[in-house]
Amino acid sequence: MLVVILIYVVLFFFQKQMVFDSLKHFLKNTLMIIPIFAIVILLTALLNYFYPKEKIAKLFKEKSKFRTYMMSLVAGIVSHGPIIAWFPFLKDVSDNGVSKGNLVTFIYGRGVKLTLLPVMIGFFGAKYTFVFIFYLALGALVQGFVYDRFVKK
Repeated sequence: MLVVILIYVVLFFFQKQMVFDSLKHFLKNTLMIIPIFAIVILLTALLNYFYPKEKIAKLFKEKSKFRTYMMSLVAGIVSHGPIIAWFPFLKDVSDNGVSKGNLVTFIYGRGVKLTLLPVMIGFFGAKYTFVFIFYLALGALVQGFVYDRFVKK
């Protein structure tokens, strides 16, 4: 960051208009994504408050296979932090009967980063972002199903 500031200071003496245009573009993009960031942060906080790890673990054990895959996907999407912090939780739910396919779906679902959605929407538009997310989610579900269906237990 210090290098970027230094570059801007040096450029200011040679290309003032370029520096002002760049800063104007930066502010425009930042102001565009701040409301979306606020919504994502609020939704993530609410989900984490109302669905702690213990409650999520219970949902993984439902009888409906489709519902458990969907819950694995949603849990993967809303989970945050480094994946290594989730390994003990995943080991516990696996030891308590949750299928490996659900774990695969959870891990693949983490490919959807809620905190990056505002940036994606800002740069690529809502339509592209939601189609992209749909295919990521679909891929997570398919991977989990394929694992449970074809990998020996």
